[in-house]
Amino acid sequence: MGRFATAARAFFRSLLDAATADQVERALNGNLAPALPEPSPAATPTPVSLSPTKPARSEALTLLSTLQREARFVDFFQETLDSYSDAQIGAAVRDVHRDTAAVLQRLFALHPVSDASEGSQVPVPNGADVGKFRLTGNVTDQPIGKGILRHAGWEATRCDLPIWSGQESAARIIAAAEIEVM
Repeated sequence: MGRFATAARAFFRSLLDAATADQVERALNGNLAPALPEPSPAATPTPVSLSPTKPARSEALTLLSTLQREARFVDFFQETLDSYSDAQIGAAVRDVHRDTAAVLQRLFALHPVSDASEGSQVPVPNGADVGKFRLTGNVTDQPIGKGILRHAGWEATRCDLPIWSGQESAARIIAAAEIEVM
C-alpha cells in the first residue's frame, strides 16, 4: 500500500477512534512500543489494527471504473450502435480510444515485449518462455531458430491502480447513477 493511502487511513481512523489516535501519536513521536492499557472500570477497549485489510472491492472493478470515469469505456460498449452512422461511431471511437490509451499508459506504462517491427523476421529463443512468447504456425519439438513477428506483445512496466475507498455497499458500482437536481 502506498504511503498516501496509509496516511489517509491513519488520518480517518484517528478521527474516529481515540485509541488509534493515541497509537499514531506515539508512532509520530518515535515511540513504537505499545502503550500499557489504562485501568478502567468500563469495558476493555478493542485493540485497533493498522495493518491492511482485504479490500471490499476487486482491483478489476477499480480498473473498469477508472476506464469508465476517464474514457466512458463501459458506456461505449454497452451502447447499441445500430441507430448511429459510421461517421458518428468513428467520432466516438476516437475519443474512447484516446482516453483509454491515456489511462492504460498512466496506470501500467505499457511497453512492447519485442522491439522488432511486426512482420519482420526475429530469432526464436530456445526454450522460449510461453508467458512471453506465443509460438504459432508450424511448431515442432525441434529448435526453431527464427520466425515472423506477428504481434509485438505488451508488457506492463508498472501497475498503479487507484485505491478504492468507497463503502462496501458500493463495491460493485462501476459508475454511479447521475441525478441532476432541479
